[in-house]
Amino acid sequence: MTYLYWLLMLAVIGGHFFFAYGQWFKWPDLCEKLTDLTGEEIEKTAFLGRSFSSYNVSVGVGLCLSFWLPVPAQAWVQGVVLALIVFSAAIGAQGTKGNSILVMRLVPAALALVFLILSGT
Repeated sequence: MTYLYWLLMLAVIGGHFFFAYGQWFKWPDLCEKLTDLTGEEIEKTAFLGRSFSSYNVSVGVGLCLSFWLPVPAQAWVQGVVLALIVFSAAIGAQGTKGNSILVMRLVPAALALVFLILSGT
């Protein structure tokens, strides 16, 4: 079960870095794919892409650094962060078209949270 948790955490962290890259460098394409915005509306929201990108990088780096904490603190920090990711991804998935956020952010984070809780650390 520990190996599966590590793989899920790798997916969560990797997903945050992947989305950060897309939000910073490919905002028009990503925005068009996930929302109903077009043309000029997308250009006006480019600052949002950079803002979301910095959030995703912060979460990814924070989760990476949390592995150096002592085990009880590590489990608590990762549990809180995973719960916040699940909550924000569930809200975000309702405001987008398609299931990209649902599949790429909510599912790995929710499964990792369940495995963390079941492990009892």
